[in-house]
Amino acid sequence: MSGSNGAKENSHNKARTSPYPGSKVERSQVPNEKVGWLVEWQDYNPVEYTAVSVLAGPQWADPQISESNFSPKFNEKDGHVERKSQNGLYEIENGRPRNPAGRTGLVGRGLLGRWGPNHAADPIITRWKRDESGNKITHPVSGKCILQFVAIKRKDCG
Repeated sequence: MSGSNGAKENSHNKARTSPYPGSKVERSQVPNEKVGWLVEWQDYNPVEYTAVSVLAGPQWADPQISESNFSPKFNEKDGHVERKSQNGLYEIENGRPRNPAGRTGLVGRGLLGRWGPNHAADPIITRWKRDESGNKITHPVSGKCILQFVAIKRKDCG
């Protein structure tokens, strides 16, 4: 359900947690009624933060937006980088993409590598454990079928 400010009620809470995950950076506080961009807020003063690991320039990260040789094509495919959002077009303000979900109390990329959308997917593969005949194997104590899964340990999240 959308409020009059264009933001969903109780939306965007995780993106407003403070301190920023993995850091001691405290965000500017954003009250629920001020999250939506349609709400006028002249005194909004978000904290600038991009993690040192991102600023170090790893292959998966964009350079700083201010670098002269960097001119991303927002809201479209930009070479091998998909800068289109699943939620439609997003606004560009002062040369930076604006979070379409509203204010977060922080500007910059935080731990994210890209300016604009940062697409990611974590597939989950499961199956029931079976014997040589193809019958499901049950746990000897619980009597429940045993679920097997494949897990991927990503480098970017430990």
